[in-house]
Amino acid sequence: MTMKKFHLFCGLIIFGCLTHQAHSQKVTVSKEINVRNNLAYDILPNVGDHIIFYHDKGSEHAFEIYDQNMRFKREVQPEFEKKMIQPIGVTSTDSTILFYYAFREGSELLTKAIIFDKDIAIKDSVTLSVKDKKLLNASTRIVFSKDKSKTLLFTPNEKFLQLQLIDNLNLKVLQDFKLIVDGVNLKTDFEKIHLTNNGEIFIMTQEKSMWKSEENKGFKIIHIINTTEILVTHFKTEYDEITQILIDYDEKNKQISMAGFVSDGNEATATGYFGFSIDPKSLPEEAEILINKFSSDFISEATGKTNKKQKQLNDYVLKNMVIRNDGGVILIAELTKEFMRRSQMAAPGQFGNNMPLRGFIDYYNEDLILIANYPDGKEHWKKILFKKQFSQDDSGIYSSFYIFQNPSRLRIIYNDEIKNNNTVSEYVIDPIGNFERKSVLSTDYQNLRLRFRDAIQTGPNTLIVPSEKSFKINMVKIEYGL
Repeated sequence: MTMKKFHLFCGLIIFGCLTHQAHSQKVTVSKEINVRNNLAYDILPNVGDHIIFYHDKGSEHAFEIYDQNMRFKREVQPEFEKKMIQPIGVTSTDSTILFYYAFREGSELLTKAIIFDKDIAIKDSVTLSVKDKKLLNASTRIVFSKDKSKTLLFTPNEKFLQLQLIDNLNLKVLQDFKLIVDGVNLKTDFEKIHLTNNGEIFIMTQEKSMWKSEENKGFKIIHIINTTEILVTHFKTEYDEITQILIDYDEKNKQISMAGFVSDGNEATATGYFGFSIDPKSLPEEAEILINKFSSDFISEATGKTNKKQKQLNDYVLKNMVIRNDGGVILIAELTKEFMRRSQMAAPGQFGNNMPLRGFIDYYNEDLILIANYPDGKEHWKKILFKKQFSQDDSGIYSSFYIFQNPSRLRIIYNDEIKNNNTVSEYVIDPIGNFERKSVLSTDYQNLRLRFRDAIQTGPNTLIVPSEKSFKINMVKIEYGL
């Protein structure tokens, strides 16, 4: 399911509601929410004047209602046709919640949608499709347009991609068809999908085989304008291997935006990058991407090494692409490393060859690279932002960062250290790359474990961050002073 799917690790102990001021930020903490029996959960902000916490417990689905001050009001458990439904996705609009799910009825698979109001009362429901379950041998996935006006349900199969486009304003199915593209395996090569506000679909594919031919290197963008107008563009470079790719759609300038790293074949290294935006209607069948190579001076600055023989960056993962107002893009990459440790108890041969090995994992999430490009792909500026996060055996869920955006600046917010009593910091970056580092708040004596990578921006100056410890959640609302 594609709710935010915060899978469970830890939680928190703060009873009632806590509000305090920190460095001109107002921080409000909800009561403790038990998620021990959850398969997943989601936070749905700004549903009218409510904030909704959704529990997926398998055979049980519950919605907890909170007000804007994080005060709990009540819990609602809607009834469905079947006890065992398969949630597909949930999202919120200005005043409603859209909940998509499926269930089996004999030999058929029914897909339905319900509109709840802010009090989780049903306003409308509709059956979107009834299909032979034998024809759909994979789980349906979901994507929403940025303005939440459209929903796309998609199911990958061996030879095709089943697509269903829905208008959320009246729960009407606009398109329901099978997509087949010659020369593309839409199950194994599928990478990303994006749905625009006007209902156009962009699918990115990249051939997975290590023996792929020269003509199939790179990636393809499948642009579905409607069921009768489908365009395919093959993007490639002259010499380099494309190892990481992000795509998005610029709703303001009506352009497709792309960014990526390239290497000499080693996926853990990067020798250069690309980032640009283009009118999708002007794309040819074959397009060559121009690459910006990293200079030796920049590599030295990023690695802290003066060895001029080093020709690449190691272990940087492209995490985000921010679209600028002019159609340019900002690439954000993070130095990310994992190391497996074996305990003495797991040493080979300690208890015979049949004893399973057990290891421990160290997670390092460190410096950031920001690269800003103009829409045509030419570089505007690039910066290195330093941070150092280390954790053990927690899947790194408290590490990394969140990008908080408004028209005048970016804020990159992160935990300074991964521990209970911690300082939250941010880098504030202006449009021409100037930046400053600030302290946002302290979690001393509050027992907060903030998962910033799963934060949700709820307004121009507010965000909600889940705090998780011991299978308990608190919602933490941060409001920046104007």
